[in-house]
Amino acid sequence: MTVTLTAQQEKLVTDLMSNGEFPSPEKVLEEALRLVQANADYQKRLAGLRAEIDIGLEQIKRGETVDAREVFARLREKNRQRIRG
Repeated sequence: MTVTLTAQQEKLVTDLMSNGEFPSPEKVLEEALRLVQANADYQKRLAGLRAEIDIGLEQIKRGETVDAREVFARLREKNRQRIRG
């Protein structure tokens, strides 16, 4: 595969190599692709969280809520049972 860079992109790669951040253009591209993948993973996770928030908001609209004191009481009891074994 051949990749053509703009002058600005080529300068960036050269600068990154010149200051010792990367030993080669291949390593710059490798890191760039890793970051692209990390961003895609982040966006997917973010979309999932937004969907979960939307579900929660709809549940609130329908009155499907639990008092926070009750939730924390349940969590404390669950934790106590876990500690006891």
